[in-house]
Amino acid sequence: MTDKSSDIDYIDYFKLLEQKRAYENLERERTRKIKQQQLWFATDIKQAHIPNENLLQGNTQNSFEEQCQITIEDLPSIDQIEISDSQIINQDLIQTIKIIDENLNFLPIGLYERLLICLHPLLYERLDYYNITVGRTREKNLIKIERSDTQKEIYITINNCLLEHIQNILVRNLFSFYPTLNLRIET
Repeated sequence: MTDKSSDIDYIDYFKLLEQKRAYENLERERTRKIKQQQLWFATDIKQAHIPNENLLQGNTQNSFEEQCQITIEDLPSIDQIEISDSQIINQDLIQTIKIIDENLNFLPIGLYERLLICLHPLLYERLDYYNITVGRTREKNLIKIERSDTQKEIYITINNCLLEHIQNILVRNLFSFYPTLNLRIET
């Protein structure tokens, strides 16, 4: 895709993911409750003392089952599920760092893709476009990687708590792959 970063609303994307997760949890819980009640009622029906089972089975069984009807409320629709901003993205300070090569006017071909590979283990969920990748960690920290159209720099927008960790990953795993270049991180 060739969308610009201003066109990408990653907050809505991650909010929808959270709403779907919450809805799936509600569905699972509802199914669990129904199965649990069915088991309880089945046990109650078997243990019910019925005088002449063969003669009364139809009437007594039906009236007992009618008393044990399962009533479970309807689930809300996905868009009715409220998700707070803190459930979407960690609300800590956001910072942008820039990767540049001091000696060249452009970054090497494949650096952006190699950067994505280096940071991939941190990402729990991600959304990929042509020049931009937006993701978040399990702790809901934002990682947004954007390659400039001129190929001169790469911007990484992250929660401040990830800054040191990502700088270490870049120096050890990415910059070491390009020993002849003078790659640098600007904060």
